[in-house]
Amino acid sequence: MTTTIIPTGRLAAVTGGASGIGLSTVNRLREDGHQVLIIDRSEQSLELAEKLSTEELPVHAKVADLSSAEEINRVTGEIDRDFGGVDILVNNAGIHPKRPDSSHFPIEEITLDQWNLVMNVNMTATFLLSQWAMKGMTEKGWGRIVNVASRAGRMYMPISGAHYAASKAAVIGFTRTLAGDCGPHGVTANTVAPGRIKTPLSDVSGLGSSQNLHEEFARTVPLRRVGTSDELAAAISFLASEDSSFITGAVIDVNGGVFG
Repeated sequence: MTTTIIPTGRLAAVTGGASGIGLSTVNRLREDGHQVLIIDRSEQSLELAEKLSTEELPVHAKVADLSSAEEINRVTGEIDRDFGGVDILVNNAGIHPKRPDSSHFPIEEITLDQWNLVMNVNMTATFLLSQWAMKGMTEKGWGRIVNVASRAGRMYMPISGAHYAASKAAVIGFTRTLAGDCGPHGVTANTVAPGRIKTPLSDVSGLGSSQNLHEEFARTVPLRRVGTSDELAAAISFLASEDSSFITGAVIDVNGGVFG
């Protein structure tokens, strides 16, 4: 049975939308009736947008390196010029560095350059894009900002380096304050904190196959499995919807019951 999609007239921007959780979120938000704008460093996002577009629901793409404040300033200027801002922002883009021989980066091995890169992509980009988006949203009196953190920002994760964990904890703290500033203007800001999700980013070299690692994780999860990107996209979809209108500053743990 084909489901009829009713356009909402709203534009949702998804960073890191060309693959993994981001791509699943793009597809889910399209199913919800939103036009979608992919913001990704990959040139393939342009081809992807063209492939996904329909006359009723076009998909757009902007290529940008979100580790650079200058690039973020450029791309947000283009979005303002081309679309007049966005109604929904999903800050999903992130990096999770791993050593060639192990999944974990000991603190003593993290260089300042590595620390700054992870913070720039995972936290500073989230700050700058949210700061930009909330201005237009508050003027309209409606908006949704959903930031993607991690279980590693909530508890110790042996496979996560301190730079990654710190960046994701910062996203959670930032979102709470963002929600307080946005709330009086009809804009909500929430966080999803995924556990182990099957994505290209979750593949870990040096510890056997990614499938074996997923199985290892599954034994520690009450639901006895790892999650899918579609399941996380469903949570993001809810937080971007009208149904979540009285939820803001929240952290939604999507992890099969490991923490929450």
